[in-house]
Amino acid sequence: MKITVMGTGGVGGYFGARLADAGHDVAFIARGNHLKALKNNGLTVYSELGNLTINPIKVGDNPAEFGVADIILFCVKAYDTQSAANLIKPIMGASTGVIPFLNGIGHIEILKETLGENSVLGGVANISALIEEPGVIRHFSTMQILRVGELDDTPSTRIKKFREACGDAAIDCPIPENIERELWQKIVMICTLAGANCLTRLPLGNCRTNPQTRELMVELATEAVAVAESLSVSLPKNQVDLTMKLLDGLPETMKASILAALERGEKLEASALNGAIARLGRKNQIDTPNHTAVYAALSPHENGTPKE
Repeated sequence: MKITVMGTGGVGGYFGARLADAGHDVAFIARGNHLKALKNNGLTVYSELGNLTINPIKVGDNPAEFGVADIILFCVKAYDTQSAANLIKPIMGASTGVIPFLNGIGHIEILKETLGENSVLGGVANISALIEEPGVIRHFSTMQILRVGELDDTPSTRIKKFREACGDAAIDCPIPENIERELWQKIVMICTLAGANCLTRLPLGNCRTNPQTRELMVELATEAVAVAESLSVSLPKNQVDLTMKLLDGLPETMKASILAALERGEKLEASALNGAIARLGRKNQIDTPNHTAVYAALSPHENGTPKE
């Protein structure tokens, strides 16, 4: 299968490397020092499931170099959605599927408008992985799950072939019953985690064991679920409990990627996460005081932490 990874960070780098190692034709799009290291030394993944290095590697900063793709793993930051969507236009074929693995809300609509309604699939990545240094991806724990599907949940040839490719690479890729529900379950979880992480500047373990911060997490999840329900998303009645159970099962050291960006003084995806929940809440007359407070706290840092 011909696959282009648009954004070779923790998610794109890990799954792209596994697919390339399984023999699929994978091109990686990167930039800056990461791109330079990939060209010079290839892509290395350190994982409890087995280390690997892809070298030589097909890598560049212009997707058009690599031709039309069967599947594009769209793994950029939310604030880069439009510019990255414009870059992949030349590699879109009649049946190319774009699977966005982004945090937050709003990117699917941008991709549909830019690339066409039928080009965009639903995708949820469950993994903890990051760029440890240029050219190197570190995968934490053994969780590595991709949930993908057509947005209307119909079976399709491109989804079937991609799921088979994941099987070749020993990537867990279960068939979702309802991809919209899966997307919103991830949104509820990541907005809860991000809110607690960023307000406390602490990893998950400290947040969930402190009674006051745990209550904050429950309230963040409750508000996000209420917003989803106002949009007629079908979530389980006990979704808040399911979210907290999921968060309780994650490593104590887990941090949302937005906290790592905040610690480095980088741009933040706050507008697509807690900010989006707050905006949708106002639009649909749902009270979201906790998400509003999180976004207010992060807003001054959204374009990078201001220099003193």
